[in-house]
Amino acid sequence: MTSSSPEQLEFDVHPDGSILVAGELDLASAPLLRTVLTNQIAAGLEEIVLDLSQLAFCDSSGLSVLVWAHQELAAAGGKLVLRAPSNPVQRLLSTTHLEGELNIQ
Repeated sequence: MTSSSPEQLEFDVHPDGSILVAGELDLASAPLLRTVLTNQIAAGLEEIVLDLSQLAFCDSSGLSVLVWAHQELAAAGGKLVLRAPSNPVQRLLSTTHLEGELNIQ
């Protein structure tokens, strides 16, 4: 896993389009994940799987990036899959009623 910013966000991008996201996804680190996702979308991937099992924290900025990626991929006929959200992230998705809008496995 590569540390990708001083804001405690770490990710590991796999060639198949899956990305392990760990640490804290917040106002400071959300732009970094958006850049990674933009690159994956630009590469033509139809499905991107985000493994959120090690994501300890996510705020509204992080949610915004997830919703944006979901919409971008859906518009192109693809999909974003959120795999195994950690308990804090699952609670946030439930509280914001996004669990019914996003693809969660």
